[in-house]
This record gives sequence, C-alpha cells and structure tokens, in this order.
Amino acid sequence: MGWRRTFDYVRHRVLRINDSDHSIALGLTAGCAVSWTPTFGFHLLQTALFCWITRTNWLASFVGSAFGNFWTTPFLMWIAFEVGTFTLNILGFNQVIGALPDIISFKDIMNHPAAIFIPTLVGGYICAILTFPTFYYPFYYLVKGARAARIRRLEIKAHKASLEITQRQDP
Repeated sequence: MGWRRTFDYVRHRVLRINDSDHSIALGLTAGCAVSWTPTFGFHLLQTALFCWITRTNWLASFVGSAFGNFWTTPFLMWIAFEVGTFTLNILGFNQVIGALPDIISFKDIMNHPAAIFIPTLVGGYICAILTFPTFYYPFYYLVKGARAARIRRLEIKAHKASLEITQRQDP
C-alpha cells in the first residue's frame, strides 16, 4: 500500500495546486523533459529556470522531474546517448565521439567522459524537445479532467448536504 498511497498523495497535491491547467501541465512536462538530460545534480534548477522563464508552475515541474527515477534513468540515458551519437555522426562531429567499443564499461567512461557525456547531453535535449508535445497534451487533459471530476464530486457532496439540511428543517 506504500507506493499506491504515495502516488495518490502526489496526484492529490498536483490537482490541488492553485494555478491554471496549462501552467500545471507545462510544469509537469518540463520536469519530464529535463529528465532526459545527464545533468543529474541540476534537474531541479533547470526546471525552476524553465518555469521562471515561461511563468509556469514550479511545484508541478518538480513532481514531473520524478519521471527520471531509478528505474527509468538507465533507459533514458541509453536512448539519449544513441540519439546524440546518431545526430553527431550525421552532423559530422565524429571526433567528439571517438572510437568507443560496442559495450561500454566503467573504465571507458572514466577514460573518455566527454565521449559519453556530450552525445548523451545532445541526445537528451533532442529527446526532450521531441517528447515535449507528447507529454504536454496528455498531462493537460488529465489535469483538466481530474479537476472537473473533483469539482463535480464537491458539487454532489454539497447538494446532498443541502438536501439533508432542508429536509430536516421541513416539518
């Protein structure tokens, strides 16, 4: 019940943010997009900067940055590295990548950090830009629908309470 309760808590907190649906969805999307980059210590700073520039919700972006968690980060970094390597090869920057083996070990990472970091950084930002609309629209309609459902539930609850109050007052 621990993970479900955590998920429910985060969902309730995001839905109760006092901001527009667009701002919340854009914040969530910004957090998810930054998760593609290999700048691990600076994800929250990047999302805060993006939210400051676009005037969107920073709390939602911090929640969205949880997209890059312990389970998804290896896959995100692998995809970002492959996209970055492909892009740099097409643009003719083969010297940045160098001659890396097919299977990269920890020793290769320590001996050639730029050959790993630069393609992953380039690919991470490309993936972030490409997936931005893919994340934004589902988040927007999820937030909009969940808020409408919450308002409907509150109206039904208020209506039931008003019926109970008025029925008790009638003789």
